[in-house]
Amino acid sequence: MDWRVAKSLLVLRDVVNGMWPKRRKDSDGTIGDANHASRSSDHNPWVSDPPGANVVTAMDITNDPSVGCVSDQLAKALLASRDTRIKYIISNRRIASGTQGPQPWVWRPYSGSNPHIHHCHISVREIKSLYDSPKWWTINMGAPIPPPIGVPPTEVPKQTQRKGMKGPLVREVQVAVGSVVPDGDFGPKTEQAVMEYQKEHGLFADGIVGPQTWRVIDKET
Repeated sequence: MDWRVAKSLLVLRDVVNGMWPKRRKDSDGTIGDANHASRSSDHNPWVSDPPGANVVTAMDITNDPSVGCVSDQLAKALLASRDTRIKYIISNRRIASGTQGPQPWVWRPYSGSNPHIHHCHISVREIKSLYDSPKWWTINMGAPIPPPIGVPPTEVPKQTQRKGMKGPLVREVQVAVGSVVPDGDFGPKTEQAVMEYQKEHGLFADGIVGPQTWRVIDKET
């Protein structure tokens, strides 16, 4: 059977690789093995997408604390994002469902044979506009994110900017997004302009200028 990986998961992998370019990938996975094929699993290419190949809607991300890629923290950050693409997440003997599942966005005990301590599992919903969405994933780990490939490690990531903040970084944002007066005051109009900018660039439109939005701004300026 021909198969492919859901495009939204490939975007997620790009985000994770950008955050931790030197992370290990030995427990990464998409298509399931014979054990997965013998049972119900999103690692199986069960989602039909005619006339193309069937779609795998699950991905595992390796736990690699040596470079800061702690899979359980990643799982928590994805859960906190409440991204509508998420079907469920499994990590460290726990499972949590997205909007459509039982007890949405709440961790529950997981009793499967694999405790998911060497990786976390992310499944996306079987709706084409979601599983093939090109939208960037917002991952806030609560700590400085390593610079992307090609950026000197001595360069400090810019501070996240949001409504209510003031200063030169706000003015830099305003100049980049346009349509607002660059007065250095992050008000409602700036927030709306940021959201429009994020939509135009395939980012999660939350009006907050975090690491992913800064990368796009810096690339264009």
